Amino acid sequence: MSMFHIQSLSDVHLPVQEIRFKSHEWFGDFITKHEIPRKFLHSSIGFVTLYLYTRGFDYTKVAAPLTIAFIIIFTLDLIRLNWHMFNVAYCRTVGMLMRKREVNHFNGVLWYLLGLIFSFGIFPKDVCLISLFLLSWSDTAASTFGRMYGHLTPKIARNKSLAGSIAAFVVGLVTVSAFYGIFVPRYNHVNKAHDISWNPETSNLDLATLSLLGGFVASLSEGIDLFNWDDNFTIPVLSSLFMYFVTKL
Repeated sequence: MSMFHIQSLSDVHLPVQEIRFKSHEWFGDFITKHEIPRKFLHSSIGFVTLYLYTRGFDYTKVAAPLTIAFIIIFTLDLIRLNWHMFNVAYCRTVGMLMRKREVNHFNGVLWYLLGLIFSFGIFPKDVCLISLFLLSWSDTAASTFGRMYGHLTPKIARNKSLAGSIAAFVVGLVTVSAFYGIFVPRYNHVNKAHDISWNPETSNLDLATLSLLGGFVASLSEGIDLFNWDDNFTIPVLSSLFMYFVTKL
């Protein structure tokens, strides 16, 4: 589910490796270039998570089902990458959410799950949620604006444009500001002790400064090219680490 700024433009020209994506043929650029279904799913996860937060869902129970999902999808990928018939059926079933290069490679959702397992298995509730929001929304914004305007701005890393990083910064700033400024106070009754790392009464950082740092975290974790790893993994990992130390220090 990785949302690189410019990289997927090259996906349009990749061979389908003997497996035809009928959805790609039917809808063309709607899927191959703009990746609308993939982006919709990617960003909707953030809104679903926000809703669950307002309902008091226990975030400590998330790591286990994420781990189970990772094992299932990893097993399916191992099977399909070694069994052509199964790979054909698999790709035709979920082809609308896949990129062409994933036909003969592991699915990007595995990195997505690994990043969230790391975050939800280690960090406090608010840090986990922020990292998921940044992965869901800042990454989508970076991909969208990077594709639209990336050719007008310098590249700052492999397949990363300044336009995409600016979009990630703005969305990250708004996300952190809205979460701590609106949702945490309004739904404070769903939080337990130590669930929320930042408190305006005890922290040396005011909300404006924290939001700016959140935007910086979103832009940096999305724009950095760390060992050529998938940004579905690096965004939640780096944003969790950065936001944790920001709120603590």
